[in-house]
Amino acid sequence: NKSEIEQLANNLGITKTTAKLLLNRDINNIEEAKTFLNPSLDKLYDPFLLKDMDKAVLRIEEAIKNKESIWIYGDYDVDGVSSVSILLKYFENANYKANFYIPNRIEEGYGINKDAIGRMYEEGANLIITVDCGITSVEEIDYAKKLGIDVIITDHHQCQETLPNAYAIINPKQEDCKYPCDILCGCGIAFKLIQALTPKESFSKDVYNYLDIVAIATVADVVPLIDENRIIVSNALNYINNTKNIGLKSLLEITKLNDKKINTGHIGFVIAPRINAAGRIGSADLGVKLLTTDDIDEARELASLLEKENQDRQEIENKILKEALEIIEQNPKYKKDKVLVLYGENWHQGVIGIVASRILELYHKPVIIFTKQENIAKGSARSIPSFDIFESLNLCKEIFISFGGHKQAAGLSLKIEDIEILREKINNIADEILTDEDLIPKIYCDGYLALEDINNKLLDELNTLEPFGLGNPNPRFINLDLKAKDVKSVGVDNKHLKMCVENHIMTFDSIGFNLGQYSSSMNNANRIAALFTPEYNEFNGHTKIQLNLKDLKVINSNNIIDEILERNYYNSINFTNENKTFISYENGDNYYPVDFTQNKGNSLLNFIDNYRNDKILILVNTLQGAQSLIKILEIRNMDMDTGLKIHYNNIIGYSNSNIDIVINPNIDKIQYKLYNSIIIYDMLFSENDYLFLLNNTRNIDKKFFYSNNDEKKNVYILKKIIPTRKKLVEIYRYLRRHGTLSNISIDAIILDMQKSNLDINRKLLEHAIIIFAEGKLLNYSFKKDKYNIQILDAKEKINIENLSTFKFYNNFIKEFINFKDKWLNNVRGGKNHGFI
Repeated sequence: NKSEIEQLANNLGITKTTAKLLLNRDINNIEEAKTFLNPSLDKLYDPFLLKDMDKAVLRIEEAIKNKESIWIYGDYDVDGVSSVSILLKYFENANYKANFYIPNRIEEGYGINKDAIGRMYEEGANLIITVDCGITSVEEIDYAKKLGIDVIITDHHQCQETLPNAYAIINPKQEDCKYPCDILCGCGIAFKLIQALTPKESFSKDVYNYLDIVAIATVADVVPLIDENRIIVSNALNYINNTKNIGLKSLLEITKLNDKKINTGHIGFVIAPRINAAGRIGSADLGVKLLTTDDIDEARELASLLEKENQDRQEIENKILKEALEIIEQNPKYKKDKVLVLYGENWHQGVIGIVASRILELYHKPVIIFTKQENIAKGSARSIPSFDIFESLNLCKEIFISFGGHKQAAGLSLKIEDIEILREKINNIADEILTDEDLIPKIYCDGYLALEDINNKLLDELNTLEPFGLGNPNPRFINLDLKAKDVKSVGVDNKHLKMCVENHIMTFDSIGFNLGQYSSSMNNANRIAALFTPEYNEFNGHTKIQLNLKDLKVINSNNIIDEILERNYYNSINFTNENKTFISYENGDNYYPVDFTQNKGNSLLNFIDNYRNDKILILVNTLQGAQSLIKILEIRNMDMDTGLKIHYNNIIGYSNSNIDIVINPNIDKIQYKLYNSIIIYDMLFSENDYLFLLNNTRNIDKKFFYSNNDEKKNVYILKKIIPTRKKLVEIYRYLRRHGTLSNISIDAIILDMQKSNLDINRKLLEHAIIIFAEGKLLNYSFKKDKYNIQILDAKEKINIENLSTFKFYNNFIKEFINFKDKWLNNVRGGKNHGFI
């Protein structure tokens, strides 16, 4: 929204590009933006806003006063290890000894277990504080209570319908918890407990005992880096190079990060994996000991051990990955499978989740990997954004011994002989849900950026948006009109791409990591599109701006850009207040070929391949359908000059192209007899059009395409162009405010309305003006794309809803709903066309 961008830019003294980035991250008011750009520790929320925090604090203080045995129970990943570590450090600073327990990943699995509670009971435990776990442990907490142990749960995972009967539960995801930030990791919740336990006057100094560890957990657990998470990580990164934590300092030394400015990438890809490695293939206790030791020699020894554990983990992981890839490449079934289900009897359970993630990155398909443990198959699942792995596995739950997880990851176990049953069933589910487009990885960007807008001021502002991560991604921009020169492959095995990109004003060096294979394509391109991040490059003491390329595309000179397509679409859509008389059509016993598919791209290209010698007509009715269709044909690199042409409403004269696409077709005007084959790419808007088409194309091969929820796209368009009473009020207020408009283009009116935050398009405005004219609220004339509008003084109150034009447009939606119901009955198995 241009007005919001300008408002933020002017009030904060920043570029419009940076203002757009803030809005893209849902930061849309001045105060929120100031906090985002200056994430000070004094903006941390009051910890007592968390439900049960007061109870937890009083119970812990009572335990210390009465010298009770306090145990901290954590998970074995980075988040759990970090959570345990900061609470141990708190109790140490309070001169009180606390104990800790972390379960073994292989032998005990995730979460609290009764055996562990029994061991702590035998050690005299009076109070257990869980960190990063416990919110689903109903039976286990009851067991602890039966033994006389109080349990305080601190957790950040989703709550189930029944909560454990704990002494206190600190979890912002509880329904009745009013805490403003519910995206903290487990260590973040433990940190809030420490904040509550610490007097305010001491916390501003003591916070640095914990901040660096909390930041490591926050980045490693991949929670959104906004709100309190941003405050924690941003301040920690400013401090971490000078950390007083001896163990962390030793880890930075052994990984050669001690003389580098630490960023979230260093944490996510270097520091966290080493802390995590111990819990994956050994004991997570090593990580806790490293982060809590005060002995420099012990710290260096522990850092070395974790480095060795990580190397071992990498070797195991690479071995499993190699074996898994061989299975995939050597077995043809995996080429058609949309979910890759793999099994290796001797694969290490602690690393199969990482391997699943790496295979997902390579194939962009959901992955489930199993290994054998105690004669059952233990598995880890990872998924792509468009496939909810938890919900899909839930449809197969009768096969499992146990399973749990969330949308993108899950853990499960079943009988080894049932793995193949799961593979078949989960792929049948995926075939119903996933399209071919879903299996293409998507890169999101922040919008268009001209080369002339890239300068030191912009880059300095982009640096203020750090740290980057989930919820605040590294800014990426797109430019669709660039030239490449001085193109070459560089690096080991020529893996990387180095070139200059330029327009008629500016030139920048650019680097594309792992894009070296595309150097010949760039050399032969006269125009390219690039997705990139501008950054500083320091070399030999010199600093200059370069573009870090994320993706590239060779652009055809007549490539259709979505903005132009959208404008043309709304300009051409044509519903008139006329009654067409079409010949009644009887279906008889002839069933009609409806292609009910979630793979429209495949279906379309297969149809074209099968009828490649035919003259093909493609009718497309919705904007989303048009955008999808053109992208699919661009991917096929079809020749837009000779092989394919795009028309709106009708085809004027004779078209010599092999394929004609008609967007917003006037069904009763097209010369169907010129074509051998017809594709109706998405739903028509009326039953009348449908019947006319059937009646006049009896002897032509054709296919109606339908995918789940296609009808919603039609409804979306109808709601965009058919004015509601509320929308009419908004438009009329705008026109009345301007009084008389003389010789003004419709595009100029629309642009000005959009600046006033009106959701408007050409067709909606035209329909509104027609209704206002019928209601004698205005006079207008329209000539050569320009309006003359005069607002009239209403002599009496007008009920817009009684106007015939208003009724016509709104009845159109009702008629479509009726048609839609018949259509769905047809494609889902109803008799013939659903119209009998």
